[in-house]
Amino acid sequence: MSDPDLPEAIGHLLFKHASDLAFEAITVTRATDDHGGSEIIYVNDAFTEMTGYESDEVIGETPGMLQGPDTDAEVLERLGRKMAASETFHGRTTNYRKDGTPFEIEWKVRPVHDGDRTTHYVAVQRDVTRT
Repeated sequence: MSDPDLPEAIGHLLFKHASDLAFEAITVTRATDDHGGSEIIYVNDAFTEMTGYESDEVIGETPGMLQGPDTDAEVLERLGRKMAASETFHGRTTNYRKDGTPFEIEWKVRPVHDGDRTTHYVAVQRDVTRT
């Protein structure tokens, strides 16, 4: 649900404020034609707290930079299929912090469209590592 009279600049500002206050990590990536290798254009403070990466270290990179030997390839394949079909993805896998420590995430990814074209992906992640 959105307000059609809301100026675009205010909408961007509202998103930034909301995501900066969020307890969960939020990542926005620019979509590619093959729905893979999307480029990170925004992360919130919770992302930095969860991964150890500052925003300037990940902007321009792909989310794959967080993957490693225990990242579930089948889950990533399902993510790719969901994005290609313009569907919301929900899954769990192992990612890696900047210091190399593995952690388990649960995350959702939703494509953002401009008409019939996917332009971006918004992902919300949380650390579900059992300690």
